[in-house]
Amino acid sequence: MNELRSWLEKQMYEALAQEDFKDASHDYDHLQRVMSLAETIQSHEGGDLPTIWAAVAFHDIGQERERLHGGDHAQIGAEMAADLLANTIFPQDRISAVQDAIQDHRMTGGKLPRSLEGRILYDADKIDCLGAIGIARLFCITGRYNQKIYSIVPPEISQPVDPLLVRQLRRRPDYSPSVEFELLFGDMPQRMTTATGRNLAQERYDYMSDFFTRLRQEVGGEL
Repeated sequence: MNELRSWLEKQMYEALAQEDFKDASHDYDHLQRVMSLAETIQSHEGGDLPTIWAAVAFHDIGQERERLHGGDHAQIGAEMAADLLANTIFPQDRISAVQDAIQDHRMTGGKLPRSLEGRILYDADKIDCLGAIGIARLFCITGRYNQKIYSIVPPEISQPVDPLLVRQLRRRPDYSPSVEFELLFGDMPQRMTTATGRNLAQERYDYMSDFFTRLRQEVGGEL
C-alpha cells in the first residue's frame, strides 16, 4: 500500500510539472497537506485508501487548463486522472470512483459528493482552505490577479449567493479574501460531510473568522 501511495505522489508531482503549474495555492504542497488530512479523516470514517489517494493526487490537475482555456477544473481533472491512471499499477476497477470524487470536490459545485471517498476528499480539501494556511492561500490567489487586500461585498450582491456566481466575482478587480470569506465560508464547518471533517474544520474556521474581523477593524481605523 505504501508503494502505491509513493507512486501516486510521484505521478502528481510529474503531472504538475507537465502542466507548468504556477499557482502556489494549488501546488504540490497543497496536495501533500490534503493527503495528510484525508488520511486522518479516513482513519475515523473508513473508505478505500487507494481511491482517496488518487483522488487527492489529481483533484486540482485541471486548474491551469481552466485558467487558460475556461471550463471546470473538476471535470477536466477527472478526465485527466483517468488518462494518467489507465494501464498503470493503480487498480483499474477504481478509476471511475476516483473520477467521481474529483468531479464532486468543488466548493462551488452546488452538490454534495456521491461517495464516502468523495466526501473525504471534499472535507480534506476544504479544511486546507481554513485556518492560517487558508488565509495565506486566499491572499496568494488574489495577489496573483492584483486584487484587493480588503474590500466589501459588492452592493448589488445579495446573500445567500449562488456559488456559481462566486466563480464570476473572483475575476473582478475589487474582489478580495474578505469577500470570499463572507460569501463562501460562513457555514463551512457545518458543510463538512463527515463528523471528523466538521470537528477539524471548526477550530480552523474560528481562527480565520477572528482574523477577518481584525482585518475589518484595522481597515476601518477601529484598532
